[in-house]
Amino acid sequence: MKLAAVTNEVAPLTGAGTLDTILRTAVDHGITLFEARTVESKRFPLLTGHAWEVLKGAQRKYGITYTAASAGNFIGMDVFSDMVALHKGGLWQMSMDMAEKMSTDTLITFAPQRSGTADKAEFEQVVNLLGDVVDSAATRGIKVQLENLPGTWADTSDSCLALLAAVNRDTFGYVWDTGNLYEAEQETFEAGFEKLKPYIRNVHLKDGQFIDGKMTWQHYGTGMTNVKGQIDALKSIGYTGTLALEAARIPHIEGDFEASLGYLRTIL
Repeated sequence: MKLAAVTNEVAPLTGAGTLDTILRTAVDHGITLFEARTVESKRFPLLTGHAWEVLKGAQRKYGITYTAASAGNFIGMDVFSDMVALHKGGLWQMSMDMAEKMSTDTLITFAPQRSGTADKAEFEQVVNLLGDVVDSAATRGIKVQLENLPGTWADTSDSCLALLAAVNRDTFGYVWDTGNLYEAEQETFEAGFEKLKPYIRNVHLKDGQFIDGKMTWQHYGTGMTNVKGQIDALKSIGYTGTLALEAARIPHIEGDFEASLGYLRTIL
């Protein structure tokens, strides 16, 4: 398995001109794989010109490889929103263009929010929407990964499985985000893993637990999601893909990344 950092999860730096420090921090800890997400408070691909040049230049400067990019497609909207067409069109096109310039062949997408009705017809619209973005990416040699998120049509293990099976494209895989699943299901990963393991192409690692009814992110090994069990399960299927460290707590403080990375290396 390969460790990857995430652009907004390494250090609590969000201001202009801080990206280089974030990249260098991960490299200093032996990590040269990165997922591009939020950069200096702006979500990929809507970056400032300077941040974009730093992001691209890090490939030469630090030997960084971008394993995936995530534009946050369809977050916060249901399938009936007029924003969906903008995300499917301009935002997705820009994401593909910039992914090619970063030499990454993988984009991450989310599913739309469930509406108040959330019926079978709406599910079919979501399936068609995701199928369209996957097909458009495939024409350019880009693979797509579905990330689970509470409140969306890909919130629980069962709902993710339903979408993955219905879209049914060879270039459509799954980001196993165990922290988000725990938040949605309030149970550990085992049953969901058995259902989803054929689709797993990427892993987002978070740890935490519910405190006073609210999901609280914690350092790896101190929460209830069972990070060690997740690693053991991935080993059991011969998984060799990326483990993206979503190590930031809320509030994000200095040392979060280092603490969770240190624990993770003891169990790999």
